[in-house]
Amino acid sequence: MTSTGRSTNQSTRDRNLFKDTIWLGGMHDGYPQVPFSEYCEPRITDENKSNPRKCAALTQSHLTFGLLESVMRIRVPESVLLRKEDGDRVVITSDNLRQLLRDWQYRIREAGNTDYSRQWAVDVHTTLTMAKRLLSLEFNSEISYFLRARLPQDDFHMILLQLASIGEALTEGQIAFPASVPPRPGISWSFVIMAVDLYRKQMKEAGWCPYLIRIMSESVCTLTYASTQRPFLRGGLNMHSHCTRETCAANNINSDHYTNPHTTSACGCAYNHPPFFDVAELLSRGHIPVVQWNEAHHNFVVGTSSDTPYVAISHVWADGLGSTTEKGLPMCRINALVLVTQRFISNGAFWIDSLCVPEVRDLRKRAIGLMSKTYRDAQVVLVLDSGIRSCSVSAPREEKLLMVLSSGWMQRLWTLQEALLAKKLVFLFCDGTDTIDDLLPTQSDFDVIDTLLISLAAEVFRLTTYRRYSFMTDDGFTIADVIKCLGHRTTSKAEDETLAVSGLLNVNAAELVVLPPQQRIRSLLLAVGKIPSKIIFLAGEKLLDFGFSWAPSTLMGHSAFSQFEADANVTLTGLHADYAAIYFKNTVVDARQAIRLLIPEKEAYVEVNHGSDPFECNAVLLSSPLKPWEFVIGVAVLVTGADASGNRLVCKYQNRFTFLSKGLGKEEQPEKEISRIQAKGGIMRVRLV
Repeated sequence: MTSTGRSTNQSTRDRNLFKDTIWLGGMHDGYPQVPFSEYCEPRITDENKSNPRKCAALTQSHLTFGLLESVMRIRVPESVLLRKEDGDRVVITSDNLRQLLRDWQYRIREAGNTDYSRQWAVDVHTTLTMAKRLLSLEFNSEISYFLRARLPQDDFHMILLQLASIGEALTEGQIAFPASVPPRPGISWSFVIMAVDLYRKQMKEAGWCPYLIRIMSESVCTLTYASTQRPFLRGGLNMHSHCTRETCAANNINSDHYTNPHTTSACGCAYNHPPFFDVAELLSRGHIPVVQWNEAHHNFVVGTSSDTPYVAISHVWADGLGSTTEKGLPMCRINALVLVTQRFISNGAFWIDSLCVPEVRDLRKRAIGLMSKTYRDAQVVLVLDSGIRSCSVSAPREEKLLMVLSSGWMQRLWTLQEALLAKKLVFLFCDGTDTIDDLLPTQSDFDVIDTLLISLAAEVFRLTTYRRYSFMTDDGFTIADVIKCLGHRTTSKAEDETLAVSGLLNVNAAELVVLPPQQRIRSLLLAVGKIPSKIIFLAGEKLLDFGFSWAPSTLMGHSAFSQFEADANVTLTGLHADYAAIYFKNTVVDARQAIRLLIPEKEAYVEVNHGSDPFECNAVLLSSPLKPWEFVIGVAVLVTGADASGNRLVCKYQNRFTFLSKGLGKEEQPEKEISRIQAKGGIMRVRLV
């Protein structure tokens, strides 16, 4: 039995890539193997064309067997995936799909680094791109075969999820091709989850947090697995009743009404705390205080981190361990901390903010300035999280990964730095401990393309990147690394953001903590100096400071950020960068009309629609060059002239848009008044102010 009481067989079934799904009866066997684009031709009959359900059945077979055979270059008979149930109902199951994926990877490796293998990789990507497009068409009510077949909604949604799961597994499987294969654009299948509410509805009814559901919706396989598991509910079934897709309210705390629960409801033990003077004196001298419990004298002994090996505790205040040096913690909590830290350090020396960070403002600032060093110098960083501790260390690895991924600890701002800087990161489960490396997929998992494990571990693996790769550069983490890692992190104190990540960027937190909170992002960006030019395309509020109207007011919540090249320079007078751009005459954009920018050399146009206050612009900076019928993010700017050097155009940031480039010969009928403006494309060297 697993820790959740399921049998091993049931657990194995639960971790399949998709749930058993109705098979509509598409005929696959008995036809020759053909390329994906030709799969339907020999199977189409006059009866199929006139029968919506048979058309839907053929589409399901096309995007299942047709896709698998084309990508894997083998025959896949119906018996491998289809199973007959009682009452002649036939379902498609993923029981044997993992073995198919293993065999596929084995054959790729057998092919070696050859022209055949490289062409195979190109063909796979082309086929997957085609399959994704066909699946996306099933959301169009005018041409969707599934909708025209009038399937029950749950059956329709399950089929879409089944098809997306196969697509995602094959997309992940492309890692098996040789490293010499040129990288191809990523293919995401999560658009199905965004449109299909089935799993999300089931999970919300089971008590899952809407914010967590949104995070896990970035992977079809992850959400499918999570929907089979019970969430940890610290505060009962209604724990997440006030949570939204944007934030988990259950992890936010109100310091004015904060209390420390005892380890048991029957306990009423007294509080204890380290000697305030000892902690304050060490912090005043720039040292990190660590504490040891002296059982004989029933008090704390305070030492310095430089003299005493110690364990640093990483936790979230929502679990009840928050406090300050002056107040301390209940003795039952202290005894539990001593007991667990003695597993790693015989004398039980440890650091925890609740005992080692005073409430006194000046001392607190000093402790925050030392925070990155505190976690970097610890022998072990131990994660204490109530959700993770609800799981057994002997549970299946995917279950443990899900508990880490869905934990409050994984969502909070400060714990990012604490994890990344750790020499050794350890998680406490209910009956033992695992290091982060124990949880991550092994090479054998990659060898067999364990799509679920790889998907679940992606965010957790990111916590090891600083330790694994920081030795390769003197620059530590880049600002792009930090933005990516902060994609799903939140905090109750927005002013702490830069303080919590500065250590990763080799910026002194002690210099930031003395600044007014509204100046910290600006100062952090100036201290970093070189940043990705695409930072201007991040959504959300911007700074109001001159020279920084392009800068995000927060680095959190931008999970889609993907550029890592630091190709722009931050200066006191603006951002120096180069962009693909469209430029045109001065134009006022407002809610009354749409602006169509006609670009003759591209034989295309883009449309600017705006629904709020009007603004003036004469150029649009693009996140990538325009391509027909592809979405691209753009920033409207107002060019005011050249800078003093004459090498750059001074631009004022105005607004952010998403554009779709369309052919000039196929202009669509407008929904409101249109203003057509001639424009040109090119590269602009700018100083954004």
